[in-house]
Amino acid sequence: MVLFIAQIIFWISLFLLLYSYGLYPTVLSLCAKLFGNPAKTDDNSLPTIAFVVPAYNEQAVIARKIENILSLDYPQDKIEIWVGSDCSTDSTHDIVLNFGDPRVHLWIADSRGGKTQVINKLAPSLQTQVLIFTDANTVHRPDSIRKMMRYYADPHVGGVAGHIEHRFTNKEIEEVLYRSFESRQKVMESQLHSTISAFGGFYSVRKEVFRPIAYNAYSNDDVLIPMNTIRQGYRMIFAVEAVSEENTTENLKHEFKRRVRIGAGNFQAFFWLLDFLNPARGWPCFCYVSHKATRWFSPWFMLGALLSSFASVILKGPVVYGVLFFCGCAGIAAALSYRVIKLPLLRPLYYFLIMNTALIFGFFRYLGGIKTAAWSHTERSANEVA
Repeated sequence: MVLFIAQIIFWISLFLLLYSYGLYPTVLSLCAKLFGNPAKTDDNSLPTIAFVVPAYNEQAVIARKIENILSLDYPQDKIEIWVGSDCSTDSTHDIVLNFGDPRVHLWIADSRGGKTQVINKLAPSLQTQVLIFTDANTVHRPDSIRKMMRYYADPHVGGVAGHIEHRFTNKEIEEVLYRSFESRQKVMESQLHSTISAFGGFYSVRKEVFRPIAYNAYSNDDVLIPMNTIRQGYRMIFAVEAVSEENTTENLKHEFKRRVRIGAGNFQAFFWLLDFLNPARGWPCFCYVSHKATRWFSPWFMLGALLSSFASVILKGPVVYGVLFFCGCAGIAAALSYRVIKLPLLRPLYYFLIMNTALIFGFFRYLGGIKTAAWSHTERSANEVA
């Protein structure tokens, strides 16, 4: 009986792992072709827009961020820029105020509360038709906003997420490939109904659709705000042609810390989005469970498959479990060996292992309690947006 249970756990874990990363994209592609319902677009859709830029000690990049927005190919009389400072202690405030442009505004929080506080308190007070949430180090291409706004011609669209490309270096190849993998799925999900998350540095919603999120929402506004949009009966579209750019850290240690923070926010979001596990929600349920929920729990599926195959070996189960257990251990060993043997072929394995390990750390950070959404600042240099 124990052996049977171990085998059931193994095959369920293995299936869910393979489904999340392999089978779902294939099924999604087929569904998008058979049942796709693309949103309507109109290049003459030019609503008034407000950029909401959360900032904490962004003196290295904030001037170039504002200059970038003011140079966009979009009617300048329809643009507002609101820099929401989370009690910055550097020169961020002075730089913003020195612009002396009536379209550029500075809002300062009473106390530190992170990106969530800035969004929750600033966004409801704005009067434009569309709110664009963007990071201080995100650089928008000249036509990106026009390409994003044209989807708002469809009254069923409540939000539009833009695409963020990471500037390429050889050390970032795994993140670039992962972004490409994610973007393709977001496109197909949008064809069915909605993408269920955005890239946090560049997404938008109708002002009337915006709803504040929990005060302690931790690195997950780009999931919670899109899902709130879907909750209200609107679609959330991914505009792959609306492109912005960001630099990423080349330091896997820094990337690991970022992924732990994101992982904690993912598990926090999961328990706030339990209603999307209801199949009655249709395509959003299918996409949320397949794309996000299974991905967030993938480390536990890996551990489940590894431990249950080991148990099957100990309990003298069929030899196939021994072979699969050995293959799993060999994969982990190959990934870890990258720390010693810097073979390029091993780096993707190492990256995959580290990012899933970060999810486990994030889970325990979530269990420890998240009381504030305030973030720790990573120093940015001006050449990040050069």
